[in-house]
Amino acid sequence: MGEIIKLLRQQIDLCQRLLLATERQRQALCSGSGDSLSKETKAIEVLLIELRRIEKRQALLLKGTATRDLTELLSRTTPSEERTVAKRLLKEADTVMREMQEAVAMNGALLDRHMQFILFNINVMAGTPAEATYTAKDVQKGKKQAGADTKVFDASV
Repeated sequence: MGEIIKLLRQQIDLCQRLLLATERQRQALCSGSGDSLSKETKAIEVLLIELRRIEKRQALLLKGTATRDLTELLSRTTPSEERTVAKRLLKEADTVMREMQEAVAMNGALLDRHMQFILFNINVMAGTPAEATYTAKDVQKGKKQAGADTKVFDASV
């Protein structure tokens, strides 16, 4: 039971640090700071690797007890103070994980909006529709691109 409590506390700590890093990433997205965004993304990646290690340890623990999840494992144990603490920590971990999922979804939406803005500006500058890979679909199919004769910077302008 002590190992379960230890793993849950580590998971909660990491998730709270991930929430803070995700908030800093959101602020970098809103301010348009590429350096800050890159720095926070790297910090999030490191925290996610640590979280994955904890999840692997939990999976090994569950495999050793022949249970599917921690809730099932805790329901099989005899009532005790440690079990109560573990159940409370499990609920707290679930709450923090849901908050983290919402924050990541919000950052994903912001990233999508930034990508749409970038593609719009490329379209305006080039006068042709840009794809995510900056290659028009017609060129890939072997057809001549409709606006291929349009120059980005025409001398007559």
